[in-house]
Amino acid sequence: IVSIDDNEAYTLKLLLDEIFGEENFVGDIIWNSTKSVTNTAILSVSHTHNLVYFKNLEYHKKNRYEFRLPDTPEGFENPDNDPRGSWKADPFQVEGERPNQLYEIKNPKTGQIYKPNPGSSWKNDFEKFKELLADNRIVFGTSGEAGPQRKRFWSEAQERGRVAKSLWTDVETTANGTSYLEELVGKKIFTNPKPVELIQRFIQLGTNKENDIVLDFFGGSGTTAEAVMRQNLIDSKNRKFIFVTLPEKIDESSQAGKNAKSLGFNVISEVARHRIVKAIEKIKKEISKKGDLFKDVDLSKQDLGFKHLTCKESNFKIWRGDVIDSESDLLKQLGLFSKPQKEDAKDFNIAFELLIKNGLDLNTSIETIKIHNTSLFSIDSNKLIIATKPINTEVCKEIKRLKPKSIICLDSIFNNEDCVKTNIQLQFEDSGISFKTI
Repeated sequence: IVSIDDNEAYTLKLLLDEIFGEENFVGDIIWNSTKSVTNTAILSVSHTHNLVYFKNLEYHKKNRYEFRLPDTPEGFENPDNDPRGSWKADPFQVEGERPNQLYEIKNPKTGQIYKPNPGSSWKNDFEKFKELLADNRIVFGTSGEAGPQRKRFWSEAQERGRVAKSLWTDVETTANGTSYLEELVGKKIFTNPKPVELIQRFIQLGTNKENDIVLDFFGGSGTTAEAVMRQNLIDSKNRKFIFVTLPEKIDESSQAGKNAKSLGFNVISEVARHRIVKAIEKIKKEISKKGDLFKDVDLSKQDLGFKHLTCKESNFKIWRGDVIDSESDLLKQLGLFSKPQKEDAKDFNIAFELLIKNGLDLNTSIETIKIHNTSLFSIDSNKLIIATKPINTEVCKEIKRLKPKSIICLDSIFNNEDCVKTNIQLQFEDSGISFKTI
C-alpha cells in the first residue's frame, strides 16, 4: 500500500504496474485526509491516494476473507431469540443473471411471489435456498411480510470480517496526526503526518496471520511502528514491524525543523526513534488505566520493545590488496592484520556483527555472561558463544558445560600463540562444539 497525492499518483501507478504487474493492482483507496478548505486554492484538495497491490491477486480471489476489515457489532440483533446469537439481515440478491439462481420465492406468510430484479440473481441456487430456509437462515423482513433476506450471524461476521470500500471518510485526518504527534513529543516537528488510525486500518486489511511482518521503507515519523503495537493489543496478535528511514538531516528552514532542533534532534531517524519510545510509554499508561480499549490486556504477555539499528562501517579491518606493490607493503598489511578488529571497535558491536555474519536473526538474543571473570557473549541462549577476550583451559571447561553448538573467537585473543589456539580448538571439537576464529 503506497500513499501519494495527485501530483505523482498516476506516474506511481505506472511504476508499480511494472514492479508488481498491473494484473495484481487491487484498487485506489481514496482517503479523506483533510476536512479543512484552502480558500486560496483553485481546487481545495481533501484526499490522498492509497494504491493497493497484491503479490498474487489470483490467490486473494480464492482467499478473499484474508483481505477484510474487522466487522463491528452495530446492527446485529436477535429479535427471534435464535440460539446462534445476534444476526443481521443481508440482501439475498447479487448482481448478474445466473440461470440456476433465477427461481421464484414465495413468502410463507403473505403468499407473495418474489423474483430477482432484472440483471440480478438470488445468492444461492434453489436447493441451497431450501436448506437455508429449513435452517431458519432466511427471513422476510422484521414483520415477515417482505422479500427474502439471509441471516448473517455476529459469530460468522467476526471470522469473515467486512469488505473494505474504496472511499474512506471515517478515518482521522492529517490534522489529527499532527496534533497527536505534537502532544506525544512536546512540539510540532512533522508536517501533516498520517494518523495512527489510518495505518491500523491498512494493517487490519493486509495482515491476518499471527506473526505477520509489517515493513515500512519510508518510516517518517514512526506512525507504522505505533500502529502495529496498538493493533496487536486490540486483536491479540504478534505482528512485528521493520521500520526503515534514512538519517536525513533536519531542515531548519521550517518551523517544524527548528522545533526538532530545539529538542536536540539532528536527523529525522532520531525523531522517529524518540516518537516510538514516547508512544510505548503512552500505550503502557493507557493499559495501566484499564480503559475500554485495553481493559483485558496483560502487559506481561505483550512485546512493546524494539531494536534500533543503524548502518555503520564494519568493526573489522578491510584487507587492502590494492595498495600492495612490494614485499614491504605486504608485510605492512600483514602486521596491521595481527589484530583484525579496528582499534576503537567495542566488544558488543563486534559480537553483534558476528551474529549477523553468521546468518542469525536480528532479534536473536545476545547476553553478556561472565566465567572466571572473563566476559563472553551468549547468543540465542548459549547456542553460540562469542569470545572477544582471552580464554584459558578453565574457561573452556565451563563453556563446554553450557553445551553450545559453536564458539567464535577473535584470533587476537591468542596473542599469536598457535599452540594455545590449537589446544583450545581440539578441546571444543572433541566435545562436538564447532570452533572458528576471525
